[in-house]
Amino acid sequence: MSNNDDFPPVNFSEQRCIDNLKSPNPRQRSQAVQELGKLKTDCAVSHLITLLKEDVNTYVRSASAEALGHIGDSAAIFPLMDALHDPCSFVRRAAAIALGQMQAKEAQGALLNALNDGNFYVRRAAINAIGKLDIPDMGAVLLPLLATPDLRIRRTVLIALRRLRTEEAVPRMVDMLQAYLAAPSQRDLPVVKTLVVALGDLQSKAAIPILADVVRGYVGARSLAAGAMGQIGGTEGGPVLLEALSDKSINLQLAALKSLGRIKYREAVPAVREFLTSPDPRLRRVAALTAGNLGDASAVPLLLSMVHNDSSPLVRPAAVEALGLLGDKRLIPQLLPLVDDANAYLRAALAYTLSSLDGNTPAVQLALKKLSQDQVGHVAFAATRALHNCEQSKKETPVEAATCPEPTKKQLSWLRRFLGRA
Repeated sequence: MSNNDDFPPVNFSEQRCIDNLKSPNPRQRSQAVQELGKLKTDCAVSHLITLLKEDVNTYVRSASAEALGHIGDSAAIFPLMDALHDPCSFVRRAAAIALGQMQAKEAQGALLNALNDGNFYVRRAAINAIGKLDIPDMGAVLLPLLATPDLRIRRTVLIALRRLRTEEAVPRMVDMLQAYLAAPSQRDLPVVKTLVVALGDLQSKAAIPILADVVRGYVGARSLAAGAMGQIGGTEGGPVLLEALSDKSINLQLAALKSLGRIKYREAVPAVREFLTSPDPRLRRVAALTAGNLGDASAVPLLLSMVHNDSSPLVRPAAVEALGLLGDKRLIPQLLPLVDDANAYLRAALAYTLSSLDGNTPAVQLALKKLSQDQVGHVAFAATRALHNCEQSKKETPVEAATCPEPTKKQLSWLRRFLGRA
């Protein structure tokens, strides 16, 4: 069989790819299959199913399974389930992955059987796929697999349990984390990180004490643990997060600042305010948002100074947003002149802040309308959404939700990063 290098990548048209599915050369068939998967060509599904069932070449069959997963047509579910019995482990693994991508609930029985497959990678793919099915009852089936000695399987099971939101797994996860803390090892760090993330996503307050221990002493996972405590919520984790602000690790300080804001730990206000003048712009930015979330009205002079004078183009927008979080309408006259600021990120943050402080005053409306005509796309988008929200807040003139523009993927990413309101 010839090498892939004999067939350099070609930008085939969909029809050309379909024609190449009949090529006598397996590499050419495999290339065509892969391209059809990338293009998500619906009309190729029947051809790909035929190849999955009948092609003599294992690479073509496995590529067909992968392509069907990318396309996501439900007609492929049962053929992919059949492919879990293919004599080649590559094909069985690809079929399991595809069924997971498709969230094919019909395949739960077949995937459960695949947990007993003789090939390690097929078993791991089946665990991962089960985690994507969104069938909560499957968590109980996967839970015993946490006892496996293989760290890779443990990590995959933990990820699946997190996706399935298996709350009954929390006690077992806590026990595992305690065991890792008792005998820390660099080899175990990937599993420890996965455990911490899972406990944060499951939001069980029973995990706070062990996460506090991780923050205090498991190098490599402390920042993740601090973030997980913020996800869980509740002020029980406040003291250890406040303690973490004195650590030398900037990453830990950043995570602790964010979480202190999320859990509204007011006792941290004086310590957070000190970070507003930190030499590190990352700390200043996060501290500003945390001060806003904590409702620290005494930080207003510092925040206004940051808005006008900070050297970082990312700190200034955060300070503007923080002022919006404080909710003091008296700040509006000091913010309105910023509609002409050269910092586009700041102008976008300003749209949110003005609308949240009092979006229905004539001066704010005028500013938002000006920002909605901004030449920078994400600024105009933020202002348009702010105007929409202002209109919705007027009970006498409700606006249909459909009139509010929906963000593109790029805009959504930007809004999450800088405004957190998408």
